[in-house]
Amino acid sequence: MDSKSFLHFEIGFYRLKRRLLQEFLKPYNLKNFDSLLIAIVAAKPGCSQGAIINHVMADEASVARGLRHLENQGFIIRREDPNNHRKKLVYPTQQAEQFYQALNNFLDNWNQIIFSDLTPQELQTLDQLISRIEENLKQVDYRQLLADLTQSTKK
Repeated sequence: MDSKSFLHFEIGFYRLKRRLLQEFLKPYNLKNFDSLLIAIVAAKPGCSQGAIINHVMADEASVARGLRHLENQGFIIRREDPNNHRKKLVYPTQQAEQFYQALNNFLDNWNQIIFSDLTPQELQTLDQLISRIEENLKQVDYRQLLADLTQSTKK
């Protein structure tokens, strides 16, 4: 794979999607990270804060601040785990569910636009490839990878 071509694609795709998402989020008074947290909680109600941290590959403090902000905004509820009183389980509110639906509609429209000239077979292949890459990403210890990559660039 030509890493430069992929890098240019990735940067262009990311920047455009981020800009569009920022505009979508303005009326909700949310940031991109907030929308990611809501999406995780809405997709997996009752997940633990630790599971969210692992999923977003962010530090504990950032996730805790984000969840506190969302709780104050009425998007989530954190409850004590009855089996482990030190553990918090996170649930979406009706407001989060409505936002999650609107976000999915927005992203579905985005996908229709950017994938409009792909055939059903190409879309299926792309979906399979993305699923495989996603599985590989789940196996990555991002802290170790970051340390390895940082170390290799210093040599």
